[in-house]
Amino acid sequence: MNSKRALFEGFHDRMNDAISKNFCLEASWYAYAILEDRLVSMLRQSGGIGVNGSQTAIKMLGPKLRELRSRARTDRLLAENFPETRISAWSNERNDLMHAMAEGTLTQTEIDKKAYLLATQGRDLVKDVSAAAMRLKKHRAKVL
Repeated sequence: MNSKRALFEGFHDRMNDAISKNFCLEASWYAYAILEDRLVSMLRQSGGIGVNGSQTAIKMLGPKLRELRSRARTDRLLAENFPETRISAWSNERNDLMHAMAEGTLTQTEIDKKAYLLATQGRDLVKDVSAAAMRLKKHRAKVL
């Protein structure tokens, strides 16, 4: 097993452990990292890790989503395996929570509730996006 695989398996374990211990912001951080990795896999399987297939990796979630959305317009297999709406919605919830925390506009109880939902929804999204990335890789190999 290579070290990246072991690292990300550890991320999965730590995400689940963090949720079980109610460390929901930590769990969300792991979910975000795993999602970024799975989007890189989808980019790789749909023409390359960079914009327009370049080898310069796209660094942030938003630009990755935009590039994949663009590719999905002409790539049916990608379009069928890219849950862009769910990823965007989760990412927006994460950003909204972080800004609300920084601005002090939520009570601690509200923060805890939103953090729990973010973590558990992130865990479910990680599972679905990981499966989608694997389907894309598996079926892309059959197409090529």
